[in-house]
Order: sequence, then C-alpha cells, then structure tokens
Amino acid sequence: MVQLSSAEDLPSILIVVCLVLAFTTALAHSYHTFAERKNISEDFSAALDIVSRLTGEVLVKYENNTYPGLLNPRSFENELGDYYKFLLMQGVNLSVEVRSLDGKTILSYGERPGLIRQYLSPPCSVSLPIVVAEAPASKVLGELVVWVWR
Repeated sequence: MVQLSSAEDLPSILIVVCLVLAFTTALAHSYHTFAERKNISEDFSAALDIVSRLTGEVLVKYENNTYPGLLNPRSFENELGDYYKFLLMQGVNLSVEVRSLDGKTILSYGERPGLIRQYLSPPCSVSLPIVVAEAPASKVLGELVVWVWR
C-alpha cells in the first residue's frame, strides 16, 4: 500500500474545495434570483390590490355614495391620507399621481423613493385610466399612477 504525502494530495483537495465553492455559489445565486422574482410578484400583486381599493372605495366617495372609476378631487387628500397612514403601519410606502391625457399632473400625493431606496427596494408601478370630476358638469379623462414599495 502506497501512502501519499500531503504535497501529493494537495491538488486533489484544491479541486474538491473549488467544486464545492462553485456549487455553493450557484445555489446561493439561484436562491437570490428566486427571492427577487418572488418579491417583484408580491409587490405587483400588492400594487394591484391597492389600485383596485383606491379606484373602488377610497378615491371615489361623493358624500354618501361611491362611484367606482370617477375620482373625486375634493376627497383626494383626506381619504388618501388616511389610507396612506394605514399602509405605512403595514410597512408599505405609496405614491399616487393623477395625470391628464396630455401629461399634466392634476393631483399628486406622497413622495417618490430616492435613488438608494429604489436600488434597495425597487418600486412597482401600476397605472389605470380614470375619470376625474373637476366640477359637477365637467369630467376629465386621466391616468391614475400608483407606485408601491416596501
């Protein structure tokens, strides 16, 4: 039986260590990619839920009635402020903007995340067409854009 010295066995140990490190790195990378995709999917789902709640309940209140899809600018600040505080307590940040079809900002609420915050937790945005009742007889077509991030 031939015994190997430590100098003769060193190359095989280095090869095994390199293979184990490569496998561990590939495993960690695949998990990181999976977690990123899962977070993006969850954020988009949350953004869709928030937008449906905004257009169906929060931003469409007129006195005692609600008109889904018809935004009331007079209740924009009060109703959205309460809902914004509720979401902040759950760890969800929100920015809402209503634009006319020519790109002019009609209403805006909340701050957009900074560059560092966007890198660490990229915001998810959803936009829907909406009708804004500027006066009782005048209605303007617009776009509701909602940014959500954690």
